[in-house]
Amino acid sequence: MEKKKKFQIPTTCALLFMLMIVCAVLTWIVPAGAYETEKVGNLNKVIAGTYHVIDSTPVGPWGVLMAVMAGFYKSAKLIFMIMFCGGAVAVLEKSGSINAAFGRLASNKKLNAHVLALLIMAFMSVGGAAGVFANPVVALVPIGIILATSLGYDAFTGFLFVYMGAYSGFNVGWANATTIGVAHPIAELPIFSGFEVRVLLNIINFAICYFFTVRYMKTIRKDPMKSLNYEEGMSVADFMGAKGETTETIHASMSWKHMVSLLGLVAAIAVIVIGSIKFSWSYDQMAATFFVLAVGCGLLNGMGVNGTTKEFINGCAKMTNAAFIVGFANGIGVILSQGQILNTIVNWLSIPISSMGSVMGANFMFIANLLINFLIPSGSGQAAAVMPLMVPIADLVGITRQVAVQAFQFGDGFSNCLYPTAGTLMGALAIAKVDWARYAKWLMPLLGCQIAMSFATLTILQAIGWTGL
Repeated sequence: MEKKKKFQIPTTCALLFMLMIVCAVLTWIVPAGAYETEKVGNLNKVIAGTYHVIDSTPVGPWGVLMAVMAGFYKSAKLIFMIMFCGGAVAVLEKSGSINAAFGRLASNKKLNAHVLALLIMAFMSVGGAAGVFANPVVALVPIGIILATSLGYDAFTGFLFVYMGAYSGFNVGWANATTIGVAHPIAELPIFSGFEVRVLLNIINFAICYFFTVRYMKTIRKDPMKSLNYEEGMSVADFMGAKGETTETIHASMSWKHMVSLLGLVAAIAVIVIGSIKFSWSYDQMAATFFVLAVGCGLLNGMGVNGTTKEFINGCAKMTNAAFIVGFANGIGVILSQGQILNTIVNWLSIPISSMGSVMGANFMFIANLLINFLIPSGSGQAAAVMPLMVPIADLVGITRQVAVQAFQFGDGFSNCLYPTAGTLMGALAIAKVDWARYAKWLMPLLGCQIAMSFATLTILQAIGWTGL
């Protein structure tokens, strides 16, 4: 008797292609429309009340296929930047610099466990805010687990050190090229504008994540049975503390080469931020910076030309899925534009949002992005898919474009730590051997604080007319 195949959620790329087909069908149903626009400073803004119906240009099956190609062409520079970032991180990981840094911290017996958690999570948060520790964070979770168990805690604590640390920064990243770095150009805003506010948001979000991490550490110290790694019948020794040979792997020596490599990473992040804010850098310069980091780190740590090349290409390969998501997401925008129904959809959506007012409308945008991220868990993919809709709606309703970008960033970011469609999250939980349902229940209070922070932030920023310029 044949077993019935279980239903599987399509991959993100498959879902995006399906959405492209749906959008193509809509071009045959939804009336084509257009707005008149005007130049306001450096922004091309739609003029409220100027929507009008125009001749339809529906997209057929061949047009869908061509839209896929056009989506990739349109996002080619971003795709290469994403892949080069992955390549640089892979070389850095291979050098052993991060492992050595964590091992050095763990070997300091005088360091309080809560202080160690603060240092590790802060390091990961800065890397996450710069977009460096996003998908690559999965490779670092085992190091976090080794650190946590060597201190007498469970594997989930190690997950919190690394994953929650990284995403406390990534979710509100002030220099995240794959989220606001994609959203800002679509909104016709300087890349990484609004830097100071987002740094403050990073600090607040980090404090929230750190508080819940330390609270968990104290809880399982007091009652180990409350560990998310505990299963009925287990003894405390089965899930708390290091076991056997795993303790040896944390005693990595920190050489001067490792130190220079880590300083190189910090310098690369600083160069990208300064270049973007002061000199209007785009994806080309960012990709070049990551390339220099990879080459310098590889050669410095004795990988040689061939070894560096191999690791760099392997790192790029790991980012292929993320790169393809961006291409398919851009394909959606291509179809909506070619079918000339984008403005019609914007007009329909702007009617209920305008009745809410700009402050409530900004919060509604956050909720919408929070839900959309279930289908499009990629930050860059979601930015490419939703920002072309959000920008004109923001103009029509009176929401500043910077606030619209922040609503997207909050919605995409915080749900990255919840939805089972987020491959990075599920991979990290699998390594930590924690069931998603148990984790989701634990996460709810933390997520509630983040959502409250989002509502408060968007309300204040829209009320003061924040432009980030």
